[in-house]
Amino acid sequence: MHGDALKDMERRLEEMIEPITDEAGLSLVSVDVERRGRRLVVTVCLDREGGIDVDTCAEISEEIGRHLDVEGMISESYHLEVESPGLQRVLRKPREYRCFTGREVEIVLRQAFEGRQKIRGLLKHADEEGIAVLVDDEEISFPYQALKKTSLYFEPPW
Repeated sequence: MHGDALKDMERRLEEMIEPITDEAGLSLVSVDVERRGRRLVVTVCLDREGGIDVDTCAEISEEIGRHLDVEGMISESYHLEVESPGLQRVLRKPREYRCFTGREVEIVLRQAFEGRQKIRGLLKHADEEGIAVLVDDEEISFPYQALKKTSLYFEPPW
């Protein structure tokens, strides 16, 4: 299976997994399928207000695993990982950006914008084309191509 087939599988898995996570009161951040050696690794990232504990990850992982087996979507051996976004979560897909609207993000741009290559602001909007960020009461839009790296920003507690 090559890149396109993996992307296609990610999309089909998202469609299958989202109703399960919705029912559990969780939001599906992303589904990533990658090949590690001989086996496929399916990583499902979930979030909810107040975060997710290990037990919830384990329960939902079991539930997703059962559905995967019943649907027979993956015809080879695979490993399923269910996680919640880490503190330094890097956002990659439009779906992930949409999941975190209203959160503070730190963006590293490919080219400096108004003399700055690093911008911190509130993620206001995300669609298939790009994002809008609120920086010092000014809303700035960037296409995805302009972004080198975007991660969730957390104030250090000290």
